[in-house]
Amino acid sequence: MKKVNYHTHTYRCGHANGSEEDMIKAAIDMGIETLGICCHVPLPHYRLHLIQSIPSVRSARSILSLCKAFASGGPSMRMPYKQLEEHLSLVKECKNKYEDKINIYQGFEAEGLKEYFSYYQSLLNENKVDYLILGHHFHKHCIHSDYFGKDKMSKKDIYQYCNDVEQAIETKLFSYIAHPDLFLTGYHDFGIDMQTVSRRICEKAKAYNIPLEINAGGMRKGFIDVNGEQLYTYPNKYFWKIASEVGNDVILGFDAHDPSDFNEGMYNQMIKFAKENNLHVIDNFEFLKGQSI
Repeated sequence: MKKVNYHTHTYRCGHANGSEEDMIKAAIDMGIETLGICCHVPLPHYRLHLIQSIPSVRSARSILSLCKAFASGGPSMRMPYKQLEEHLSLVKECKNKYEDKINIYQGFEAEGLKEYFSYYQSLLNENKVDYLILGHHFHKHCIHSDYFGKDKMSKKDIYQYCNDVEQAIETKLFSYIAHPDLFLTGYHDFGIDMQTVSRRICEKAKAYNIPLEINAGGMRKGFIDVNGEQLYTYPNKYFWKIASEVGNDVILGFDAHDPSDFNEGMYNQMIKFAKENNLHVIDNFEFLKGQSI
């Protein structure tokens, strides 16, 4: 199987290190054959989006993050929209510069936000990106109150996450689903609701032939104690047991935020997790292009 990674961030996201070229050179050094540069998608009219989110604010943390995001034009996890064209140009230059060493694709990790689906479609139609991946972190508004990776997730939250992911899959805008089990970061009851949500996501992805991602970012956070058991926050073995039963295709994602994230130890860790959970790992997938909105 080829070593590939379609989930690579740069410093432009605000919470990562390394330029476009830094990340590409690190991937080459590790022997990766195909690399996707996939920062969090810059969003136009982002300040308006934040203003519209104000009624949903439920915590001081959300107020603080909203104010910082409004001031910068992009939160600590997202590329400011004004950097879009520069980023695309630099990736294209690197693609030509390193074409004899690595295959490079341009992508973005995007939220399942309905208000931006037409914008995502335009990125694909205009060939500004080769693919999009669904990294769904927020419901409706990009503020902490609506964050699906928070420490405490309610039953309502996890079903909302499920509904959002299913609707995003149906758009055919997203070529694979990044960290599909993110919601389990703050929801540790492995009862019927967790099983139901996990199976719905896996079955919907299977129906649309969309791979699910084993995400190294969660692995780098280490194990946590869940009811006396040592588990990754994600990938969560209970979610992936269901993915194995459903028969989902699985892609490995370094979710690299620093050049040092490209290393054999992490690659082997992902491979081990996949084998332990009887998962079908693939090294390529169809780049979906959406549909008429």
